[in-house]
Amino acid sequence: MPRTIKLHPFTILALAIAVITMTTAASLWWLSCAVMALCLLIAGWAGHLKKLAILSGAMLLPTFLSLLLIHGLISRDQSPAIAQWGLLRVTFHGLEVALSLGLRTAVLVVVGLLCGLLIDKHQLVAAIDLSPVPPQMGYLLAATLFLLPQMAEKQRQIGEAQTLRNMGTGTGLAGWFQRMRLRAVPLVLASMQDAQDRAVHLSARGFPATGSRTRLRTVPDSSVQRGIRWAALVCAVLGPVLILALAGFGSK
Repeated sequence: MPRTIKLHPFTILALAIAVITMTTAASLWWLSCAVMALCLLIAGWAGHLKKLAILSGAMLLPTFLSLLLIHGLISRDQSPAIAQWGLLRVTFHGLEVALSLGLRTAVLVVVGLLCGLLIDKHQLVAAIDLSPVPPQMGYLLAATLFLLPQMAEKQRQIGEAQTLRNMGTGTGLAGWFQRMRLRAVPLVLASMQDAQDRAVHLSARGFPATGSRTRLRTVPDSSVQRGIRWAALVCAVLGPVLILALAGFGSK
């Protein structure tokens, strides 16, 4: 059973931003690998290791293949080639560039996905609602986070209803296009109806409220976590500048 991390959603996001920016600025392969290994350990502790591995692999495999193709096989780099097949040539520099860019992207993807798995969506929306930002921001985020699952459920229901009517039961590529065409129109119409219903309900409730509001959900926070967030944001801003400055000074 997945475990929950009792941290404020903003604390997790601040730490993730600091890790991504500083790791990207450092551009060290061993640091990127260490960060991803730490993310896998945290995901394993929280019970999300399988999901994180599947999602990361699905996103990073095409990325690494495209980088290898661009920088490792069809690059016009003039360095000595390791192997060559006609116009395709593999060079050390091309592989180094592809690996460097791939690891930077991998850190961004793995850390971002881990945040999405660790942060509870309801807690995040409540935290934004409790913050000084306009209430429209919280509603916009909530609508974005819950839109895709709701649309997936509606798409499944529409597919089941059409299957019972023997609609869109063709096979192959033509059958797939037929099913998509038959499901697209009712799905869009249902989404538009939901948006209209929500607009009516929000208007009836006077959204956004101008006075004080009673919140049913609270998000635990502490001065220690607020200090961690500020420190992480400072590291996210000044850390890359310091790393790049030290790298430039060392190269002279």
